[in-house]
Amino acid sequence: MCTAGSALQLAAADRDRMGELRDTLGYLRDAVGAAVYVASYTDGEVSITQYADGPRTPVVHEWVDFREAAHASAVGKALLAQLGPTERLDHLNRYRMERFTPHTITSREILFDELDDRGPGQPLLDLQEYTLGTVCAAVPIGTGSEPQCVALSLPTPDPDRLQQAARVLRNEAVAVVLALLVAGEDLRTSIGPAAGRR
Repeated sequence: MCTAGSALQLAAADRDRMGELRDTLGYLRDAVGAAVYVASYTDGEVSITQYADGPRTPVVHEWVDFREAAHASAVGKALLAQLGPTERLDHLNRYRMERFTPHTITSREILFDELDDRGPGQPLLDLQEYTLGTVCAAVPIGTGSEPQCVALSLPTPDPDRLQQAARVLRNEAVAVVLALLVAGEDLRTSIGPAAGRR
């Protein structure tokens, strides 16, 4: 039987677990100097499940639904990289590879080469493929049966800054995995000053 006291203790424990994830993402945001995201591939769809941003680290403007832009975003690429060939083709059959900028990859062969020809832990990049003026990096992570990733976005096309931030992201990805495991994989809450703004 659950008493009021134990219910309050469970609620406090949930807040503490969520606080750990908030703190981890906030630390990572500050370490990379960019907005950071956690995304998952759930029921055949790309979704941003968590993020941390700030006044100097704005989130990317979602002008095209991320579900439709997996081929053009670092988040989408990191999730597609964790799928088998049949699942990848299924996704791309449902969502055509549209050209959003002059840099967008629209060839399945080139995209699949990019997804498969990288070293372990090497980030996947969006070099102004989703939107001009913004670059992104994402690292695949695994905390369960669903593909997940941790990502960052920079509102500047500076390749040196992106490479530096991507190295920090890769090195700190394990902290995000641990925070997600502590918080519980089923959390679907926005984090940071922009909570609820998407």
